Amino acid sequence: MKKGFTLLEILITVVLFTVLLGFTVPKFISLVHKAQEGSTKHELVRLRTAIAAYYGENQGVYPTDDLGSLVPRYIEAIAQVNVPGLEPSNHVSAGTYESAFTKTGGWAYVNDPSDPRFGDVFVNTDKEDSYGKAWNTH
Repeated sequence: MKKGFTLLEILITVVLFTVLLGFTVPKFISLVHKAQEGSTKHELVRLRTAIAAYYGENQGVYPTDDLGSLVPRYIEAIAQVNVPGLEPSNHVSAGTYESAFTKTGGWAYVNDPSDPRFGDVFVNTDKEDSYGKAWNTH
């Protein structure tokens, strides 16, 4: 008597693995995206904390550059924004809210003292996070 698997048994096994992968891969990808979002939100808090420290040490004046003045005294480096659907970037677009908000990824910083949002930093996209909240309102 020959020992081994029949073609039908192998086919059933392959189909079962395919079905199981179909359930697990999307969940895994969702978890990876949430981890990236969590990291970006953490870096946003760190960047805002560095801006607040700068503000406190400079007699109530926010940085008027592209946040390069924060490095290395207030923060080691400008961290990358890692949002699903956008290329990871640590670029800072600066200007008024309208000119800084280019929706191209990275960070947007309002460095114009005449703008009501002067000193505000946010993720430079009009996409929403996994909870449905716009990134530019975090």
